[in-house]
Amino acid sequence: MRKPRPEIRFRRKVVIYATWHEKLLIFTEPDFPEVGVQVPGGTVEDGEELEAAARRELLEETGLAPPGAFEPLGEMTYVFQSETFERGAVRFQHHRTFFHVALDDVAAENWAWTEQTPDGGGPPIRMAFSFVPLLPPPVLFGRLDALLPELLVRLDLEVPGR
Repeated sequence: MRKPRPEIRFRRKVVIYATWHEKLLIFTEPDFPEVGVQVPGGTVEDGEELEAAARRELLEETGLAPPGAFEPLGEMTYVFQSETFERGAVRFQHHRTFFHVALDDVAAENWAWTEQTPDGGGPPIRMAFSFVPLLPPPVLFGRLDALLPELLVRLDLEVPGR
């Protein structure tokens, strides 16, 4: 007997590479260290423009609302599967649009923040933010680093391996 195909959940996502002085804004989740190092981003709401979603997600996740342009860097589809206790396998398909925004000024190089409205529902998520050098490019969880080479080219930084 064949295993049933996993349910597929599609989400339109935005990913934000926020930079300051050739450093990238990253975060970890102290309560969930297994999800590794990430950058701000999240789900695009129905009818929402992509740049508006990127601005909203950056504000929700960091408290930052930069006035500058959010420059699109490209898109990619990321597919992964997870097991849930109640439902078995679930396949997630995220179509991601990546943006770059340059931060003119930051109040601190490290800070804690709590996202009050996580995409999957549930309780607020604690986050620890900091800036890391863009070179060498950091390794990010879940292929969030996929367009870092494009960002480095746009910032006219030396791309490793080229």
